[in-house]
Amino acid sequence: MPRASIIGAHRLIEEGDLAYDHRDLDLACRKFAEAVELLSRGAGNETLAADICARQAQVELELDRPFDAAVACDRGLRLHRLAMDAGRAQLDHWMCGLYSGLSMADMGLLSAAEERLVHGAYIVKDQQDALASMLDALEGVRVRAAQVTAGDNQVLMEEIQRMTSLLGEEEAGYWIGCMNEMSRSPQGRAELVRSGFLEKEHQRLASPADVARRASVVALRYRINKRLIRHQASAGVLNGFADNCVLPTVLRNPSARTLMDEADCNKLSKDRIAVMDDVFSGEVMLQMKMEMQSLRSAALLQNDPNDVCNPRTESRYFPYGMEESSREFREKCPVSMQVIQRVVGLPVILEEELGLRLAVPQSIMVACYPPGASYKMHLDNYAKQGGHDDVPRKVTILLYCNHGWSKPVGGHLRAWAPFDQGHGPAQLIEPLSGRLVVFMSEEIWHEVTEAHEDRFALTLWIHDRDKVDAKDTL
Repeated sequence: MPRASIIGAHRLIEEGDLAYDHRDLDLACRKFAEAVELLSRGAGNETLAADICARQAQVELELDRPFDAAVACDRGLRLHRLAMDAGRAQLDHWMCGLYSGLSMADMGLLSAAEERLVHGAYIVKDQQDALASMLDALEGVRVRAAQVTAGDNQVLMEEIQRMTSLLGEEEAGYWIGCMNEMSRSPQGRAELVRSGFLEKEHQRLASPADVARRASVVALRYRINKRLIRHQASAGVLNGFADNCVLPTVLRNPSARTLMDEADCNKLSKDRIAVMDDVFSGEVMLQMKMEMQSLRSAALLQNDPNDVCNPRTESRYFPYGMEESSREFREKCPVSMQVIQRVVGLPVILEEELGLRLAVPQSIMVACYPPGASYKMHLDNYAKQGGHDDVPRKVTILLYCNHGWSKPVGGHLRAWAPFDQGHGPAQLIEPLSGRLVVFMSEEIWHEVTEAHEDRFALTLWIHDRDKVDAKDTL
């Protein structure tokens, strides 16, 4: 790194410290972030950059901005691991681990907070002062989690208020209202259990208010986790997730017309969901399945325990462009990459046939539903349900890669009519090999039934162009 950049970074750090001393916390955060940006441009300064990330996270927490604190910690941990890979450091950065755990706790994600603090305590087990800080934070999280589990009304209300302040009154109010309404009847409580928002043993609590408080905490935690994922993606610290978009015309591919013709587009326009079969050959789907199995065997697919609707599914976003970040995926999954190049040609067809304004993220999700996994009823975008800061998904595209699938394997997609939240008849869609499913993300409530063998799928979410910054370049 040029000496001038190092000097500039140290000057920014000093300015950040001075701003902090004068209690100008916003300015301090900006200075620390600028210093990290300079330090991360060259090798050899990763540990210092991680130190400043932790400093920024500390100040972000003082400002009650736990999402930004979490992102700063994730960036610091990633930089420090570069130093570990190069032999310039031996252990994870404990301060980033500490503030990462504290930020999760401030968001109400207590299980994630505990996981990170336990890991941090192991790292610093031989450093007395650091270990004391980590264990003190861990004890606070565990006490809080026990109070939530026990149903302490005051603690539950504090958690609800905390998460409401982060989500906003409108979005949080929508979810709290839904939980209140469903808590009043046996049928509603059963649905809360089925949807993952209520433990079965709490279904028969005497007070509807007690049920509503428990369910509201889980529902708001679910939305907080989604908000965190978006913050991480936008900051570029979520593995594989490329939040930047391009215009559909950039990805135009004439062969995409063989996947979805005019009649299919008309069906999507009318029913808001369309199913196309045998869009790729059985041989291609077999090779794709084998590639996805290799990704899973290499532990590249992971589950998200904070996703109450979908805790056991293993997945990961992979960039699919021709830049360096997608090199690993291109090498491991050459057949999948060829298939993806045709699938990403669909958005321009949807624009032309349905009059939509779309933007295409530069990452695609590979998912495996292992035996016992399912996905409870949900929407892919809750913007029309009060989730104004949700990921702006407009269209969902699914490709099933289950060569040799049969009905006993399970893992069906169950989809309801537009805006029908599970009350009317549903369409049961088998995840047949080579089957393509396209539906409107804000309108179609859907779920995945329990799988009894590994079930693989490729998912591309296409965004609403008016809600993202799309660039006409790759």
